[in-house]
Amino acid sequence: MAEEPILQLNNIEVKYHEVILVLKGVSIEVPKEGIVALLGANGAGKSTTLKAISGLLKHEDGKVTDGNIMFMGERIDRKHAEDIAKAGIIQVIEGRRVFEHLTVEQNLKVGAHLRRDGGSVKDGLEMVYHYFPRLKEKRSETAGFISGGEQQMCVVGRALMANPKLILLDEPSMGLAPMLIKEIFNIVTRLHRESKIAILLVEQNAKLALSVAPYAYVMETGRIVMDDTAEKLSENPDIKDFYLGLTDLGARKSFREVKHYKRRKRWLT
Repeated sequence: MAEEPILQLNNIEVKYHEVILVLKGVSIEVPKEGIVALLGANGAGKSTTLKAISGLLKHEDGKVTDGNIMFMGERIDRKHAEDIAKAGIIQVIEGRRVFEHLTVEQNLKVGAHLRRDGGSVKDGLEMVYHYFPRLKEKRSETAGFISGGEQQMCVVGRALMANPKLILLDEPSMGLAPMLIKEIFNIVTRLHRESKIAILLVEQNAKLALSVAPYAYVMETGRIVMDDTAEKLSENPDIKDFYLGLTDLGARKSFREVKHYKRRKRWLT
């Protein structure tokens, strides 16, 4: 018998302001200690999906109006965001949301207020500095003045301070230089391998996401239109054409070709 996933979204529907239907029957599973990617273009509903899981929808007048979300066998879509975080789900919101006036170490300590395992703040800091040694070097600097890549490390580190069971990682590569992106994803991969924290990764860079997540879902206009292993998705012609931007011959498609994309009927079967 297969092990029960740590997270299950079962045919959820999400509305904003009680009338705007954004998610339309979304079902996703994240295995215990696994990494799963959620791919899609801007406006596909990826961030809304993460906010539905973390409970942050309520702060934007959004609501799960159908289906349910299960975490470790318990329904959470009716819970408040703080209770969901205390249960072990921490969302790293896109845009490197540091507390700019605080130091790096003070930012990290903010994440520790949700720890319920009896672990000390000192132990948490040592663990974060183990994975992000650059943050140790910058620990006394004001977070608003460190680089974008270091701010991204800081918000991931702050999430780790809460001792999460599942991290929702929203667009970690956004606005970063390629070398920094590679460094951060290498650290995230190592973190998952060594700490066994489950990760749901939202990322527009499909090639990057499929290099770290063994399984992925593809979202379009509020629906899941495809899911498969990273290996199979990487070879799928639709994914290569419209998410990786490559034709079967390996040449990059032009914007003129991509913008006229029509979803193939077999995606809907």
